[in-house]
Amino acid sequence: MDLLRKFKRKKIQLMRKGPFVQLAPIMMMGETKMSTDVPTAACDGRNEWYNPEFIWSFDNEDLAVGFIIVHENMHKAARHFIVYEKLTARYGHEIVNIGMDYWINLRIKLADPDENYVAMPMKDGKQVGCFDIKYKGKTVLEIVLDLVEQAQDKKEDAGGESKSAGDGEPESESAGGDDAGSGPTSFDNHDWDGAKKMSPEEVKKHVEEVKQNIRQGHMAAQRVNAGTGAGGDVLGLMELSQSKVDWRKALQEFMQSTCAAKQESSWARPNRRLLHQGIIMPSMRGESIRELVFARDASYSMFHDSRLEKVTGQMVALVKALHIEVIHVMDWDGEVSEESYDTFDSDTFINAPACKKVTGGGGTDPDCVSKFIKRKKIKPDAVIMLTDGEINNWSEWSCPVLWVIANAKKITAPVGKTINVEDF
Repeated sequence: MDLLRKFKRKKIQLMRKGPFVQLAPIMMMGETKMSTDVPTAACDGRNEWYNPEFIWSFDNEDLAVGFIIVHENMHKAARHFIVYEKLTARYGHEIVNIGMDYWINLRIKLADPDENYVAMPMKDGKQVGCFDIKYKGKTVLEIVLDLVEQAQDKKEDAGGESKSAGDGEPESESAGGDDAGSGPTSFDNHDWDGAKKMSPEEVKKHVEEVKQNIRQGHMAAQRVNAGTGAGGDVLGLMELSQSKVDWRKALQEFMQSTCAAKQESSWARPNRRLLHQGIIMPSMRGESIRELVFARDASYSMFHDSRLEKVTGQMVALVKALHIEVIHVMDWDGEVSEESYDTFDSDTFINAPACKKVTGGGGTDPDCVSKFIKRKKIKPDAVIMLTDGEINNWSEWSCPVLWVIANAKKITAPVGKTINVEDF
């Protein structure tokens, strides 16, 4: 049997039975080619390439080939080459690819723990590829930032100066396998440039296609593997098909963009206290986010269904981990409540007073916040407005402003950026 036929047979086996049936629609996306133009295996988010000399070189040939097939298609399902474009621009392709591989390989191994269908490639008795159980439950972002910190620590221990964000990719060791003392390695390479060339319309269409294929694959797996225990979302892909906005991630992106505008910001050592919440923030090494305003809408409507309480609770949990030097807190409706205004740092913010109904007399007018900031000569790096969005005048702002809108209606502020929060 020639190698291509052998490869196709293995792929069909994975699509018909077992935990990887849910990947079948993803596997049928794009083209699959054997090519010596790639050193190992590669993917561009739709198409796959495999070097036959590479994939048939492992001790556990059949199981290893299956693993690599699933691995490449997990990249496609997770839309890695779209989602992590900005991360690669900051840290480089290699380290981000390694982070994605850790995330993928752990999910594959947990989906097939007995190695009935696939197994990590082995060569000369050693495991090839990235795997560490410590990353269970971690996001790709968390893993990448952990790898970045490890690289920085290693460099500092060696007596060198650590690189800050923007200086390029942290150095990493390359070695076969994940033996103690060796650096992590990936067994595939990817066409990031191909993904970058996609137009916004093409990206949107691609994302929807992937989501639909994930949903179809989930239903197929339930039918095919009914009663076997393999029909569930064993790869954790269904969360990737959901359209609901993760407002914590959106907040991360807002803060990230705010920091990016400040050349002195340092991302060399990200704040690890927020990682478990899926939020990536800069550390306070060097200059970073120093001053922030949280303005809480205390108009009558915000007290409906505990909206304010819910939003404020999340706000406290976030701010505790941000390591911001000065946090200005104020309540407002038509005016800013002087009695509620105070300043805190990240550690003392938990003692911020609870928001009380105020009577500014002007309804819901955020212009009072903007004027208050000017009057107090506050110069924040950003302003976060917590409101239900039932506003007529959105004011003008001299700094980045984020509207966290708690309302069942989809309201978008005409200025700044908006996160819609329905439930927590």
